Amino acid sequence: MKEVDKFLETIKEIRDPEKGCVWNLNQSHASLRRYMLEESYESLEALDRVDEENSDAAYAELKEELGDLLLQIVLHSRMAEEKGKFNFADVVAKIDEKMIKRHPHVFATDSAGSNDEVDKLWDAEKAKEKKARLSIFEGIPHEMPALARAWKISKKAVKESFEWDEERKLWGQLDSEIKELRDVIEHYRISSGKDPYKDGYDDEQVQRDADLELGDILFTVVNIARWYRIDPEDALRRVNNKFVDRFNAMQEICKKKGLIMNECDIETLENLWQEAKIMLASKIW
Repeated sequence: MKEVDKFLETIKEIRDPEKGCVWNLNQSHASLRRYMLEESYESLEALDRVDEENSDAAYAELKEELGDLLLQIVLHSRMAEEKGKFNFADVVAKIDEKMIKRHPHVFATDSAGSNDEVDKLWDAEKAKEKKARLSIFEGIPHEMPALARAWKISKKAVKESFEWDEERKLWGQLDSEIKELRDVIEHYRISSGKDPYKDGYDDEQVQRDADLELGDILFTVVNIARWYRIDPEDALRRVNNKFVDRFNAMQEICKKKGLIMNECDIETLENLWQEAKIMLASKIW
C-alpha cells in the first residue's frame, strides 16, 4: 500500500540523524513507553464512543486514534531497524504468520463451529509456540491494569480445571471475603479506638491485611465476571464513564438551580442524582 510506504518514509526522515527531529532522535524504546500506553487508552475511549454512538464523528475519532497508536508501532520498529534488529515489514510478517498458524480452521483442515471451539484451537496452537514456558501465567504482562490481569489469570487457571463446581459457591465466596474485610476493619476499630474512614490506619500490618482482604473481594468479583462471561475491565470502564456523565449532569443542574453542590444535604444530592439520571436517559442534557 502506497500510504503505508509513504508513512514509513516520513518516520525515516523524522529520525534522520542529520536533518531529522531532535526530540524524536533523543527518544528510546523506554522513553516512548508511556506514549504507547496513552495511545492505547485513547483508542479504547474512541472504541467506546463508536459502540455508544455509531456516528461518523465517532468513527473519525477512532481513525485518528488508531493512527496515533500505529505511529508508536512504526516508531519502535524504526528504532529497532536502526539497530539492525528488525523492521516494520518483519513485524507485519510475524503477526501474519501467527494468525495463519492460530486459525487452522480457516487456513488448514481443522474445523470450529463455535467460539469455544475456536478458543480451544487457538490455545492449542499457542501452546505449541510457548513450550518453554515454566508457568501458565507467563506471558500475562505485570504492567496490565490489575483488573484485566486478574481476569486473564483466572481464565488461565480455569483451563487447568481450577474452577468452581457450583455457581452458588462463587457467591458464597464473595460473602465470605466481604465478611473477612469487615472483620479486619471492625477489629482495628475496637482495638485502636479509631475509625479508618476518618483516621486511616496507623498500623502497617492492619493496612496490609485490609489491602489483601479487599484484593480477595475484587479477585472474587473478577471470577464472577468470568463465570458470566463479562469482561470486568470493560464493565468498570463503562460504569466509570456513566458516573462521570451523571456527575457532570448533576453539576449542570446545580448551576441552573443556583445551588452549590458541596453545600447540599444528602437528600438534595440524591434528588439531583435521580434528576441527572432522567436527563441523560432522555438526552435532555
